Amino acid sequence: MERRPFLRLAGLSALSGLIGSSRSTPLAAEAAPILRPDAPTPGAWSFAVLPDTQCYSESHPEVFVAQTEWIARQRHARNIQFVLHEGDITDDNIHPQWINARRAMDVLTDAAIPYLMVPGNHDMGPWGSVTTRDSFFSDYFQQRNSMETARSENAYLTVDAGEAKLLIIGLEFAPRDEAVAWANEVVAKFPDRHAILLTHAYMYSDETRYDWPVRQREQNWNPNGYGVAKLAPVNDGEALWQKLVSRHPQFVFTFNGHVLNDGIGHLASRGAGGRTVHQMLVNYQCGVRPDRKLGGGGFLRLVEVQADGRTVNISDYSPYYDQWLTDTDRKFSITLDRNLNEAPPAG
Repeated sequence: MERRPFLRLAGLSALSGLIGSSRSTPLAAEAAPILRPDAPTPGAWSFAVLPDTQCYSESHPEVFVAQTEWIARQRHARNIQFVLHEGDITDDNIHPQWINARRAMDVLTDAAIPYLMVPGNHDMGPWGSVTTRDSFFSDYFQQRNSMETARSENAYLTVDAGEAKLLIIGLEFAPRDEAVAWANEVVAKFPDRHAILLTHAYMYSDETRYDWPVRQREQNWNPNGYGVAKLAPVNDGEALWQKLVSRHPQFVFTFNGHVLNDGIGHLASRGAGGRTVHQMLVNYQCGVRPDRKLGGGGFLRLVEVQADGRTVNISDYSPYYDQWLTDTDRKFSITLDRNLNEAPPAG
């Protein structure tokens, strides 16, 4: 695999156009009726979750750019504090697609919006074959606080959103045991921060975690079923729950993409100290039902934490079509058993 040195912002800005882009504005005939949500709540803060962008980076980069441009425009109105990318940034782990992805994410960089990304299976191995862990991820995205020098696949981000102090742990697709051990060490170093786990494959679309020993291939696309699992033991959702998430009372959310079917899932489980962790699958890529045009329709998830620190409103939205979804599993509220504006409970 031919590697390139990390591409700096100036180098990318010299690239003209979006590779593979067919048009820059949506066709009105493809757009569903606009459904607008309630106005942002005073005193609330929010963050955005970007599901798999592989089809945008491959064929519809203008949709990816529409997502990040909307986030940048809405930063102050919706008090957006950070962005999480769930992986499968590209479809084939090739330079033209990484260039498209970098251009879209540069919009957030230019707006000084913090973000954390993780690689998916399509970002690993020759042509996204996930037979190896070779990836161009770190050639295009250098993230701070990484597990390995010059490799950003496993990294963490700390964010202060007013009184809320957060730690986001990002783990590679099919995390190795050493990555899980590193994540445990990081969480232990930040007992005063609420924690979020971001990884590509964790929950399945049947409201359960991936569980290879029990479910095997009954749950499609389990990390253990890929070639990379032959190189060293890997961890799926249940393994990550047992070895990492359930052990720390700081964890409040997990987010992942990867899964097709309807691409949606939500599971609330009690972890350390009896604290509830809300685990969410959200994915809108091409291949997810129902079919949404242009590689998934540009839908993202907005997570809005209300002023009380406990009420959280979830909304899924497409900046490309200016469409909010109203299905009960795509627009809902949850009440946390903790106040995110206060320090997390001790062990």
